[in-house]
Amino acid sequence: MPELLDARLTGCFTVVFPQLDPKDVSRATMDSVTGWDSVATVTLVNVVEEEFGMQIDLDDVEHLVSFEQFRDYLSTRQVKTT
Repeated sequence: MPELLDARLTGCFTVVFPQLDPKDVSRATMDSVTGWDSVATVTLVNVVEEEFGMQIDLDDVEHLVSFEQFRDYLSTRQVKTT
């Protein structure tokens, strides 16, 4: 169900970055999104953890700098499907 994962992750991104148009979220990177700094990263990680019912390893956070990397990370882990 990659579409469901993408939709839920898009929701997480739009909560943290409300200026992003949902159709542009899939291309979002730390470099392309205004305001995506370390504080926004922590907030995004917390929102994603809550949405998917899981914990993101602190060692992995530094590598999660784009929508695509978050999606890849989540797709390789056991995440809550509802």
